[in-house]
Amino acid sequence: MFAQKALFSLRLQPFSHRYVLLASGVLLFTLSGQALAQTQTAPAKTAHTADKNKSKNRHSPAQAAKPAKATGNAVEGGTEEVLVTSERRAESPQNIGTSLSVISGKTLTTRNVNNVFDLQYLTPSLQVTPQFGSGQYAFAIRGVGFNDYASNNSPTVGVYVDEVANPVPFATNGMMFDIQRVEVLRGPQGTLYGRNTTGGAINYILNKPTSTFHAGGDVQYGRFGSTKIDGYISGPLSQKLRYRLSGETEQGGAWQHNSDGIKLGRVNRGAARLLLDYQATDTLKFEFNLHGSRDRSDANGLHLYSPMSAFNALNPSAPIYPVSSDRYETNWGTSSEFAKQLGIRPNTKPFSHIDVGGMSFRAEKKLPFVTITDLISYDNMQRQTYMNFDGWSSALADVAFNTRASVLANELRFTSPGKRRLTWVGGIYYAHQYMNDHYQSGFSDLYGFDEDLRYTQMVNTISGFGQATYHITPKLRITGGLRIEHEQRTLSNMSSYEIMNGVITNPGNVVRHEGTDYTLPSGKFEIQYNPIKNDMLYASFTRGIKSGGFTTYNSGSVGVASAPFKPESLLAYEVGNKFSLPSQHLRFNVAGFYYEYSNQQIQSASLNPKTGLVGSIVNAPRSHMYGGEIEAEWHPLRGLTLSQSAGFAVGAFDKFSSLYSAHIVNGLYVGDYRNRKGEELPFPKFTVNGSVSYTWDLGRYNLTTGIDYSLRSTYHSLFGSLYNVAGYTLWGADMSFGPKDGKWTIAAFGKNIFDKKYDVERNYFVQGANIALAGMPATWGVRLSVNY
Repeated sequence: MFAQKALFSLRLQPFSHRYVLLASGVLLFTLSGQALAQTQTAPAKTAHTADKNKSKNRHSPAQAAKPAKATGNAVEGGTEEVLVTSERRAESPQNIGTSLSVISGKTLTTRNVNNVFDLQYLTPSLQVTPQFGSGQYAFAIRGVGFNDYASNNSPTVGVYVDEVANPVPFATNGMMFDIQRVEVLRGPQGTLYGRNTTGGAINYILNKPTSTFHAGGDVQYGRFGSTKIDGYISGPLSQKLRYRLSGETEQGGAWQHNSDGIKLGRVNRGAARLLLDYQATDTLKFEFNLHGSRDRSDANGLHLYSPMSAFNALNPSAPIYPVSSDRYETNWGTSSEFAKQLGIRPNTKPFSHIDVGGMSFRAEKKLPFVTITDLISYDNMQRQTYMNFDGWSSALADVAFNTRASVLANELRFTSPGKRRLTWVGGIYYAHQYMNDHYQSGFSDLYGFDEDLRYTQMVNTISGFGQATYHITPKLRITGGLRIEHEQRTLSNMSSYEIMNGVITNPGNVVRHEGTDYTLPSGKFEIQYNPIKNDMLYASFTRGIKSGGFTTYNSGSVGVASAPFKPESLLAYEVGNKFSLPSQHLRFNVAGFYYEYSNQQIQSASLNPKTGLVGSIVNAPRSHMYGGEIEAEWHPLRGLTLSQSAGFAVGAFDKFSSLYSAHIVNGLYVGDYRNRKGEELPFPKFTVNGSVSYTWDLGRYNLTTGIDYSLRSTYHSLFGSLYNVAGYTLWGADMSFGPKDGKWTIAAFGKNIFDKKYDVERNYFVQGANIALAGMPATWGVRLSVNY
C-alpha cells in the first residue's frame, strides 16, 4: 500500500530462545503484586474538565485510571504539555535530550494520514520511499536510510507498536487507526529499545481501554470513490478488567489507468485489534493485544518517463518507443509462460496482498525499588505481490513476491522507580525471525528467460542494554547508555534458476548455506543543562549499529547474490536547545548534528553479464553527513495555532568506488566503475512542513479551518541525474464543524489541492526502461464522526 491514498477515516531451534522465554515466564508468573503507565499526558492548562475530554474526544479518552487531559493540540489558546514514553518513562519531550516529533491521533485524522508514507509530510527529516511500489516502504531519517525492496534485511529506522518491534519491512505499512499519538525519534537508538538502529525510531502509541464505557466511529467518502470506516468500543468488563475493540476497513480509490482506460489502484483492506488490560493488584498489571489485518488491494503502477529503449540496448536496430505524457497512465501484462508459473492470467492487474496477525502480552510489576516489565510478542505475516517494474505490457521486468515470515520476541526490562536523583533502565532483548521467500522475475520478451529465486533465512538476535541518568544539580544532568548485541543471520538452500520455455537451464545454481554474524557494542553519552526555566540545552554522542545481511534478489549467480554485506555503524554528534514561553504560548526547538558513517549500506549495482546492471547492496567504507532541524508551535491568539518545522541535511562519500554503468562487448555486458569520493549522498537536502488553523467560537459549536503544506527538495540518485526525483510542494486544507461537547463532527479535507504533478520515486530495473512512481493527484473527502 502506498502514498497519499484519498481514503477515508472512520473510527467506529536455533539459538536458545526457549531459555530466554522460560526465564522471563518464570519471573512473570512468580511475581505477585502498578506498573509505570505506558502512555499518559500531563494536565493541560485549560478550563475543560477531564471528564469532558474523556467522553467527547475519542482520540484522548481516559487511558488509565486517571483520564488523559491532552492530545498534543492547542487548547484554550495555549501550548499543551504532552508526555511521551520514548525513554521508557513518562516524560515531557521538552526535557528529553533528543530531536523528536510527536504527532497526535487527532492530527492524523484531520490530515487524513492513512499509512506510514504520509507521516513524512508531518515531521521534518523523515523520508519514506515506496521501493518500486512493491508493497513495502523504506524509511530514512536525516538521510540515514536503506533502500531495498527485498524483505530479508533489517531497516535503519525501527517501527514499534506499543514498544513491539517488527523488523520485516513489508509488515510495517499497515492501517493506522485508533492511535493516540506517533513519536518520531531522530538519531541512533538502542540503549533503550529492543532493536538496534542507526536512523531512528517511529513509535505508535495506541489508545488504551477505558474505565468507563465509550464508543465512536467515523465514516468517510472521497474522490475516486474511496471510502473508509472505522470504529471502537471501550470500557470495563469488571472492576479490574478493561477492553478496547477497534477496527477499520478501506475500499475503492483507483486513481491510475492503463492505455485502454482500465483503472488501477483499488484498495480493499481491513484490520481489527482487541486490547485487554487487567489490573490484578495495585502493583501488578497485565496487558494483552490481539491484532490482524488483511489486504487484497491493487498494487501501484509505474509510468515510463523517458522513451522505452530496453530492446535497443541489446539490439541497436530495435525500435525506441515513445511514452505517454500522462504520469497517471501505467501498463501491465506478462508472457503466458510467466503467468503460468505464477498462477495468474497474462493480463492480471498488479496486486499487493499482505496479511499480518499476531499478539503481545505484557506484565508489569512495581516493587518499591524497581519496576519489572516483561513483553512477549509473536507476529506472523505473508506477502503475495505481482508487479510490473517496466511500466510496459510485455514481459520485460515483471516480478512476483511470495514471502512468509514470523517474529518471536521477548524483552525483559527493569526500570528505577519515580523521580530520583539517579534514574535508570536496563534489560535483555531476544528475537527469533524466520522467513521463507520465493521471488520470480519475468524477462522472456527481453532476454529470453525468466528467473526463479528461493531461500530460507533465520535471524537470532540477543542483546543487553541499559541507560542511566544522574542529576548532578537540579539544572545539570548526565546520561550514559550501553548496548551489547549479538546477531546470527543464516541463508539456507538459496537457489536462483533461469527458466527458458518452462525448463530450468542451470539446475545446480544453489548455495546450501551462507551465514554472517556479529557481536558489537553501541552506546550513548549525553549532557543536559537548564540555564533558565523552560529552556534546556543538550549535547550527545551516540554510536548506532545496523545489522549486516544479504542481497537476495537480482542476480542469476547465487554466489554473488548470497555474499553478505557488513554491518554499518554510525557515530552521531548532536547539540540542541528546547525552549518554551508558556506566557506567550510558544514552543521552539532547534537541533544540529554531525554523522560519521562506517561501512554504510548503499543500494548500488552489481553486474550480470547477460542482463547488465542489477541492484545490489554494498558497503561504502566511509561517509559523513550533517544538518539540523527546527520545530516551532505558537498560539498568538485564542483559537489560532501556527506550526512550522524544517530539516536540513547534506552528506558525501569519503571513500567509495562503485559500478555505475555497463556496455556490451562481444554480446556480454562489461561494467564501468567510478570513484564516488565527494559525491552527495542520496537524500533530499530540505524537508519543510507547516500548518495554520483557526477555531471559530460559534456559541455551542466550533468551526475549525486549517491549511498546511509540505516541501521536499530534489532527491539526488546515485545512478545519475536521469534518476533524480524533482522536489515538490504539496498543499492541503481542512475544515470541521461540531458541538463543543465533541459528540459529533462533520469534516472535509483536501490533499494536494493545487493538483501538483510529481513523482515520489524514479529508478530502473532493466536498462532502457526508466520508470517512476507518481504521487497522487488532488484528492478530497468528507467525514462524519460520532463519539459517545
